[in-house]
Amino acid sequence: MAQEKRYVEVLLPLKMKEPLTYRLPSGWEADAGTWVQVPLRGHPALGVVTEVRDSAPAGVNLSSIEPVAALPDHPAVTPEELSFWQSVADYYMCTAGEVFRAACNLGMQRAILRPAPPRKRKEKKVQPPPASFTLKDLSESQQEALGQVKEGFGSKKPVLLHGATGSGKTELYIHLAAEQLQAGCDVLYLVPEIAISKQLQQRLEEVFGSALKVYHSGNTVPQRMAVIDTLRSDSTPRIILGTRSAVFLPFRRLGLVVVDEEHDRSYKQDDTAPRYNGRDAALVLAAQRGAEIVLGSATPSYEALYNVETRKFAKVELAGRYHGGEDPLVEIVDTNRARRLGNMDGSFSRKVLKEMAATLDGGKQVMVFRSRRAYAPVVQCDACGEPARCPHCNVALSYHKFNNTLACHYCGYHRSFTMRCPSCKEPALQERGAGTEKLEEELREAFPDRVIARFDADTTASKTEQERLLRDFAEGRIDILVGTQMITKGFDFERLALVVVVSADSLFAVPDFRSDERAWQLLVQLMGRSGRRGERGKIIVQTAQPEHPVLQRLLNPGQVPDRPSGLLAERKAFSYPPYVRLICITVKDKYEGRVWNVCRLISEAAGEVGIGDIAGPISPAVDLVAGEHIAQLWIKLPRTRALAGTKRALHGRIDAIERDFKGHTRITVDVDPS
Repeated sequence: MAQEKRYVEVLLPLKMKEPLTYRLPSGWEADAGTWVQVPLRGHPALGVVTEVRDSAPAGVNLSSIEPVAALPDHPAVTPEELSFWQSVADYYMCTAGEVFRAACNLGMQRAILRPAPPRKRKEKKVQPPPASFTLKDLSESQQEALGQVKEGFGSKKPVLLHGATGSGKTELYIHLAAEQLQAGCDVLYLVPEIAISKQLQQRLEEVFGSALKVYHSGNTVPQRMAVIDTLRSDSTPRIILGTRSAVFLPFRRLGLVVVDEEHDRSYKQDDTAPRYNGRDAALVLAAQRGAEIVLGSATPSYEALYNVETRKFAKVELAGRYHGGEDPLVEIVDTNRARRLGNMDGSFSRKVLKEMAATLDGGKQVMVFRSRRAYAPVVQCDACGEPARCPHCNVALSYHKFNNTLACHYCGYHRSFTMRCPSCKEPALQERGAGTEKLEEELREAFPDRVIARFDADTTASKTEQERLLRDFAEGRIDILVGTQMITKGFDFERLALVVVVSADSLFAVPDFRSDERAWQLLVQLMGRSGRRGERGKIIVQTAQPEHPVLQRLLNPGQVPDRPSGLLAERKAFSYPPYVRLICITVKDKYEGRVWNVCRLISEAAGEVGIGDIAGPISPAVDLVAGEHIAQLWIKLPRTRALAGTKRALHGRIDAIERDFKGHTRITVDVDPS
């Protein structure tokens, strides 16, 4: 009797609603999780088997089912991984194939498909966990906090570790990780930026040695594949230091997840699906694997505080600084008043320049923060008043003096800078405002004998240059470092004594309900960069709004009502996250009329699935990018048990609308937008 043909459902790293069916050649064996090479539109593609069946799905033409081409020699994906991929897809309203693509990018797919010479499989040997690690002694407050964290773990809750910058949170993480490694379990240590991982890597290597592995997008494909292969085939417990994509690694014995700087926006992926938040995905991963999880921050996100308020998280406070010393001094400089009195030299008040000189003369370092890069954010015509605009986007061009170009930071368009206005043709273009490049120039003029460097997207395009700048500043070879948000992260600079914030008003001018929260987080993080070795640091904030509530709280933390509690109450009153779930649907098309038509169809579909709170369609602040018109719909959903079903129904309707327009219109769905 002829053997019955067997079929496999194959998940591909593509935006596809369902797996595709392939035929398994006679004599071949596969299970759920097996990697397969299959033909797709005449080209080889990598997939993962999700189901093996003895018959083809009903209604499928058997002659059209193609056979599996090859079985790559690569350890299988576990059921736990497949379940996690599906959970991420369901929550963020995308397909499991798109999550698969995030977990295994194109370069990694090619590495798996590339034929390897046959090798004899070695029998796996169980490696004992390290006997001990050399750990630093904890302070009394750290020991108390460590005990409270373990109590939180005992209650089966995620733990929010709220500790001031410099309080020693990292040392607690190291102690917790050491316990898990000694128990034979893996540890995932998440950080928001690659730059932070570089500085932290050395510290962790001193303790954990070869047990530490690093995983992020800055690594080469072979480096990332080596980490994956180690986790799949090696039983030795590992600590993985990584950025958000590390949540997709194939952990077999995950015991602890650490999410450092949990509030940081860099955990959110905005550009491609899945538009996930690494912090939130880590919470799901820990829950599914039964692992303990601790989230740390000096400025916890309101989402984390909400979870504490609703008793979903346990909260632990870590007071004081590890090396002792008082909190940094805070000073606010009113730039409007300084200009009226003639006390401004370019972008800096004379008071600030004197403070910088005194700091440098004392052998210390200065950090200057500005939220905008380039030389001037805008160039404007003195004759007609029009700014120079990108021809493809509804946005002003920024002037970069180092290469004399006007550049669009949205689509990448650039051209040489001339004084001639593109609107009225008069030679009257003038720079407006000051970005980091201009601040660097002004500081070179004010301190010609000092070493000044800039740390932004223009100067750190290469990984090597980024590492060099951080190393030189940490070792004291740079006196003044000027930078954007990239310098606010959790770096530890021993000689840094003064932080200066220029044009702080731009932090509050963002049309976003989260602007005050983010401004506060950024300023506190900056404040914590100074005075980290027992000496008192200082932060000076230049602003035209000295009475702004965020600045007053920074100036008088003990005299101003607790701002997070007040803002949480405001969020609740006006139905904003974290009290509701927010979804942003963005529609893009080169034809403006089609954009509004598709928005209307989506709005109608949302109403049909029971969604009542829909704002829009509206034009965002930048409503034309790379020649595509943009409109948005904002949807609020109550946090009820019906949430998952409502999202699933809406996702199906949106997918159908997108198919109807045959790819001419692009629809992106962003759940919990940042």
